[in-house]
Amino acid sequence: MSQTSPAANRPGGYNRSFGGLVGAMIVMVVAVVLVWLALGLFRDDAEFEPTPIDYDASMAALADSGAALAYPETLPEGWRVNNLAYDPADPSFSLAMLTDDERFVGVYHGREDLEEVLARLVDDSATEEGSVELTDGDGGSATWQVFGDEGGDTAYVRVGDQRRDPVITLVYGSASDDQLREVVGSLLTVG
Repeated sequence: MSQTSPAANRPGGYNRSFGGLVGAMIVMVVAVVLVWLALGLFRDDAEFEPTPIDYDASMAALADSGAALAYPETLPEGWRVNNLAYDPADPSFSLAMLTDDERFVGVYHGREDLEEVLARLVDDSATEEGSVELTDGDGGSATWQVFGDEGGDTAYVRVGDQRRDPVITLVYGSASDDQLREVVGSLLTVG
């Protein structure tokens, strides 16, 4: 028996063809998918839990800094703050909360045009539904315009002056009217 040695241009003695390349790629893809699936079996689905915001400390710091804002004095039991922002250049304040039944309530206080604020925070097609006299946390009574949209969101809007500039206070969201009015009733205005 005689053995032939591989040709000089063919190291390893295997066939290099387009079909061999495609076959190797298919085997590699199957191996990667199997490894990916196997690793997924040992992984728990991650739940996102936002970092809690110390509402009382944040509001005290903003009020002490002289910021112009309107905010709820206290939050109802079980409510949590998702976002709290103050822009001193504007100046504007915004607060996003979830109620104990996972409904959204937002507060905005700033100098932006009312139509722009409603379009951005409530709905492009929010319509005025009347007005109501409400008392805020400072004990002051004011007329609040009520807006709504087709999706069930409601917004209470108070237009006033602060530091001789027009300012808008908006309490809005998908929460019930009672919950939104509770926020309006606890609003303190500083600055």
